[in-house]
Amino acid sequence: MKSVKSSKKTLFILSFFLIFITGINGQADEFLFESASTGLNSDDLKLLKEGKIKFLQTQYIEALDLFETISDKNQIYLNYIKGICYSHEPESREKSLVFLTALRDKQSEINGYNYNLAYAFVKNENIDSAIFYFNKALEIEQNKGLKNDRYLNELNMSLQHCQNILDLKEKKSFVRISNLGMPINTKFNEYCPLISSNGEIMIYTYRGPGSKGGKQKVKGSKIRNIDDIELYYEDIFITRKLNDTLWSTPTGIGELNTNTHDAAVSLNADATELFVYRNRGEGKGDLYLSELNGDKWTKPTLQIKLNSPEWDGSACFIPNEEKIIFASERKGGYGGKDLYYAERIKDNMWANITNLGPEINSKYDEDAPFVTSDSRILFFSSNNKNSLGGYDIFRSDFINGDWQSPYNLGQPINTTNDDNYFTVAADGKTAYYSSQKKGGDGGQDVYKVEPGIPGKPVTLLQVEGLVTLNGKPTEAEIEIRSTLNNKNVRFKINSNKITGKFLSNLASGDEYDLIVTLDVFNPKIIRLSTINVDSFIVLNVFAEFNSSAYETAFETKNTTPEEINRTVNDFDKNSFALSMGNVVTDNLKYSVQVAAFLFSENFNYNGIVGLPKIIRHLDKDGVTRFTMGSFTTYNDALELLHIVQQNKISDAFITANYKGERKLLYQLVEEKVIK
Repeated sequence: MKSVKSSKKTLFILSFFLIFITGINGQADEFLFESASTGLNSDDLKLLKEGKIKFLQTQYIEALDLFETISDKNQIYLNYIKGICYSHEPESREKSLVFLTALRDKQSEINGYNYNLAYAFVKNENIDSAIFYFNKALEIEQNKGLKNDRYLNELNMSLQHCQNILDLKEKKSFVRISNLGMPINTKFNEYCPLISSNGEIMIYTYRGPGSKGGKQKVKGSKIRNIDDIELYYEDIFITRKLNDTLWSTPTGIGELNTNTHDAAVSLNADATELFVYRNRGEGKGDLYLSELNGDKWTKPTLQIKLNSPEWDGSACFIPNEEKIIFASERKGGYGGKDLYYAERIKDNMWANITNLGPEINSKYDEDAPFVTSDSRILFFSSNNKNSLGGYDIFRSDFINGDWQSPYNLGQPINTTNDDNYFTVAADGKTAYYSSQKKGGDGGQDVYKVEPGIPGKPVTLLQVEGLVTLNGKPTEAEIEIRSTLNNKNVRFKINSNKITGKFLSNLASGDEYDLIVTLDVFNPKIIRLSTINVDSFIVLNVFAEFNSSAYETAFETKNTTPEEINRTVNDFDKNSFALSMGNVVTDNLKYSVQVAAFLFSENFNYNGIVGLPKIIRHLDKDGVTRFTMGSFTTYNDALELLHIVQQNKISDAFITANYKGERKLLYQLVEEKVIK
């Protein structure tokens, strides 16, 4: 018997793509292929043989493409096999019922007929009929007196999945799901989307013509009489967000991809560490780690004492801790793949590996973990008895020190196909995952889910920092530690040596010191409070290091008191608001200036937590100015000014930018920018 049900183990990643599975959940035995060959000419027989190889590899769509080119369109057994393939093809799955039911009068001679028909009914969302034929298949097997436990278990599991679909029918998640489309999704497979905490970078796994090495020959199996085949291997791709709807053209990460399987597994919050899965042909697979060094990724390093002799293939970082959750088939688990904790004790070495226990793990597969930026929610994929069929996305909440009983996210996120690799942006507003849905581009596609976490909002302060040396970006070490509630929160990150940027997510209800260290300079300490943070907030912070020579090269040319007075005091703002408050002028934008320093180390960030993101300008006069907002009308900026002043920033005022140059309000009038 051969499997006709798509499985993540054979569709994608990781170690299982090269395994030729002996199936339990459907049949297309040698009788069918021999019957399908009757009457075919030599060219069609060759196509049938090639299609059979794809079929036995559960590559149903590719098999279908070959079967459809066979000239004899009336061969009923061939059409039956095509019907099985169509049940795995989201766009034309209704054809599966046409082809399968055409052989109803010969069902007694076809092994697994009722199962294949029931499976097709599931894919066509006729659950009542699916239950009828699954039960019929179960009755036939039981009457045979055979003890094929695996097949009987599969039939019982399929019936349970049907019941789950009915039970969850009225419990749909109120989310909007959209296919990312081109240029990310193609007619080939894209899956395991990984995003940086701020959602600006996506790294994912791709398998298609763009893979390094192109199609490669894989040895067949003499035992199972399967010839050598050619297929694409997995590669790691990267794309960058251009705006709310567009992504840049994806490119393979050259330093990570080889001619064999290279799959993206997990990306940390600031996109500086990437877990990579590799299978070097031993039939199992291991986890490797690569680090971003400037704009290049280092050679992936095998992780010591993390990997086992069995399959270890997916993982996720736990925010602000030297811990991960990963999936493994190692001995001693509850069955199949289980989720485990591991603690990093030094570079590339791990210890204290602990099973997450029976609340999370089952005798089925638990895989593809992801922990949200506030460390409070675990998403993972499982094909357990509570799924709708194949892998589904499950959620567990961390309460009182323990992961709670997971629950199925339901439709429309989950389908009767495999749904995997759910990852969420730090603000919880957007999530991404991979699935094969009707209307997709082909194979597995990447989908966006909004909101990413329905219900209670994420409470988090996302810190986006910049470190400079003599006005230029630089690499520095940033130690982050709690000074109030959680003395265990103490970790280090680094700014990027090319961009100078760093990113970290800080839990609400605490106070933190960010200690920035660079060479011989005295450390700079940025003190932040998240005591009153009750939503997701983004805050820009800056650490500027300057040599004595660099500082003396600047003359203090800060905004003069006369300029400030003319803008803040003497300038008639009321008259300006009445006459020009709602006027829109080409190339003119208004902002709220909250601070100005020759050097910005004295800026107090706590006064702006919860306000719009600050924008830092180093102007021509050598003064660093901090502004918020960019408005086309003065009155819109005035609304923000009132809010800023309520936060005890009393000396804030409105400034303008005209054709790229900073302007004070009186200058707009004197220079006749506005009339």
